[in-house]
Amino acid sequence: MRKVIKKVLKFVYWFSGIMVVCGLFVTSISPQTIGLAPFLAYSMPAWLLLNMYFLLLVFYKRKYRLISGLFLVIGLIGLKDTFALNIFQKQGDLSVMSYNVRLFDVYNWIQREEWDDWEERKDNGLILDSIYKSIRYENPDVICFQEYFNQPSGEYKTKKELKRKQGFKYVNDAYTFKEKGNHYGMATFSKFPIFYKAFIPFKNTQNNGILISDIRKDDDTVRVFNIHLQSFKFGKKHYKYMKGLKDSTIEAINVSKTKDLVSQLNSGFKKRVEQIEIVKAQIQKSPYPVIICGDLNEIPLSYAYDQLTENLKDAFLERGRGLGVTHSSNYPFMRIDYVFTSHELEVKGFNLIEKELSDHYPIVAEISFKDSI
Repeated sequence: MRKVIKKVLKFVYWFSGIMVVCGLFVTSISPQTIGLAPFLAYSMPAWLLLNMYFLLLVFYKRKYRLISGLFLVIGLIGLKDTFALNIFQKQGDLSVMSYNVRLFDVYNWIQREEWDDWEERKDNGLILDSIYKSIRYENPDVICFQEYFNQPSGEYKTKKELKRKQGFKYVNDAYTFKEKGNHYGMATFSKFPIFYKAFIPFKNTQNNGILISDIRKDDDTVRVFNIHLQSFKFGKKHYKYMKGLKDSTIEAINVSKTKDLVSQLNSGFKKRVEQIEIVKAQIQKSPYPVIICGDLNEIPLSYAYDQLTENLKDAFLERGRGLGVTHSSNYPFMRIDYVFTSHELEVKGFNLIEKELSDHYPIVAEISFKDSI
């Protein structure tokens, strides 16, 4: 029996090491080419932790100690885009905020357990007011909203409020769905002139797309991309099943439900591959330096992130600190909201505002133009 356990441990040891090594390359593989690639990427932290455990377990054996140490170094290299250790922050020429506001909590998600059971709001606009206060305090020059909500004539006149009371005179808003005076979509607000506007909705999705705004400040011009890639589109049955697995209220894994969940995940990964290709094509057409803000619904250990950072800088890595988690979930690497810039621009500062007014945290990047560097 002891020999069997030893063989099993040895197999797990080598397998976890191989998975860590594979993690170095897996984000460059499209989920449309190898469907398992994103699942391996998301599991990378677990394989690394397992390898660290084996490092302690075999520390007394020189041979395995060196191999485990090598696996650990490789794993940390693979996770280099998931954390930052910057200290100094400066003010830039342009302060840009990206914020998925989840419709300003109009359906009272914050106080509900069954989030997808829509009901009328009961908070009397407290979340909306808190978001307004947070924006006033941060005082950005540009805000890119995802899951934006506006009522031209109702309690949620967010467009009028931000324009008249908060100084955002220029707006580029696009709505993918309108119903009974409720407008759902994306919006970019700016304190400086927006002289070109465009919206590219993604096919077969709702509330996802690319909002393009050319913004001029003094003699400098940037093209700001406000992007929102498709989520996994989980339904109530998926959340209920995952909650059961997490809380151990389900006695056994249901094969059929697990297959359905994996299929939903796989569909989301592949859909975002198509969408990120559209984003890249639009970036290449830009006559100006670019700033990309938005909710990718992908962590840094992903193909979508890898594609964008081929030619762009991640503002968080330039000036952020820690893990930079932007989504209020329990997964420790849920940094899915980003600000990217062209190399012609310099990131002077980065701030993550950890206020639970949505299921996403807002982020603010301080950016300087080339001439002022």
